[in-house]
Amino acid sequence: MTNKTFKWIGWFLLCIVLQSTVIPHISIFSIKPDLLLLALFLMSTKAGVMAGVYVGFFLGLGQDLFSPEILGQNALAKTVVGFFAGLFNERVMRMDPVTQAALLIVVFLMNDALIMAVQIVKTGGEAHIVLGELLMVTLPRAIYSLLLAMLPFVWENVIQPVRR
Repeated sequence: MTNKTFKWIGWFLLCIVLQSTVIPHISIFSIKPDLLLLALFLMSTKAGVMAGVYVGFFLGLGQDLFSPEILGQNALAKTVVGFFAGLFNERVMRMDPVTQAALLIVVFLMNDALIMAVQIVKTGGEAHIVLGELLMVTLPRAIYSLLLAMLPFVWENVIQPVRR
């Protein structure tokens, strides 16, 4: 149990470092993948609901502390996303890669929709721009992150079985 915990902490710290250093350089038309959300998705589907909720809350809280946005919106969004992704725990339900890819895209859309909903409620913004924002910004970011998610999938399902 402790080895897995330290392994995931290491992965999240690596994602934080890569998100702030490498990811801005590999953005395509100002679309950047979200490594923290990707790591939260992978961890939640491996560890389950409770781990997803706790880790999602603390990742979101950390993002809230370093962003000029409304305090608590990232914590709320990441907590809900961790819960939702944890429902599809691989010990409970086996998913094929296409289902996992679709679920990852849904997780990205859910995360950004929750963040936008909090902003609309708190600032009195207009709700009609949400759909356009989700389609023009979130969906390309989700697809770009999905391409990066193929790396751990290939590692886990192709490279490691060959080594065993």
